[in-house]
Amino acid sequence: MDCALSWATSHYGDASPFHFFTVRERFGGAQRDGDTMWFTVERDEAFGLSAGPAASPLDEWRTCLIVDSTLGDRAGELRLRSNWDFYTRRAEPMDADAGVVVVTDALAITALLERDAPRSSVWPGAESVISWYGVWDGTVLSAVAALTQWRSGYHVIASVATASAYRGQGLARRVMRGVVGAAHARGVPWVGLGVAHANHVAQRVYRDTGFTERARFSRYGLPED
Repeated sequence: MDCALSWATSHYGDASPFHFFTVRERFGGAQRDGDTMWFTVERDEAFGLSAGPAASPLDEWRTCLIVDSTLGDRAGELRLRSNWDFYTRRAEPMDADAGVVVVTDALAITALLERDAPRSSVWPGAESVISWYGVWDGTVLSAVAALTQWRSGYHVIASVATASAYRGQGLARRVMRGVVGAAHARGVPWVGLGVAHANHVAQRVYRDTGFTERARFSRYGLPED
């Protein structure tokens, strides 16, 4: 796996999508043809990750992420599920904001997500969540985000949400800066996040808080997936 990740580093840097998605104990193998790479990163579930000018799924993959490529007819039986952009940044100290605090009220987090961000990727109780951070307006939780650690060991900010009544006030940027600072305080070197390709508002928030787009990927799966 170390050899395979060195390929990814040479093309995408030391915090590539391959680094974030590759789980050492579930690494199935990798192959490379010129600038195109294929990683099988989930043996049991036959999940893969491919990138490069000839990126395509392997026959054994039931689901996959194809990075920086549109398969079109080459997808075979696989069907497009979603298009996402992947961002990263170094975790560095951020200006202190006393308004961003650790949030332990699972009911308040769940209520905000159910009402204003029902498609959020993680929820209270998820094993990957390290901590939730947010901003309160009195007893109302107005914005929230989670710092998570994936099985690969890399850290991802997830479920960034602002209550609809508080949008346009810069709260998402405040929370993002708070989470990045908290990650640095924990000794985390890099943080990443995924965002829907069509969500231009969120992408602007992430760029404004120092994140750089590292890859665009499409998720494919078999029809019964």
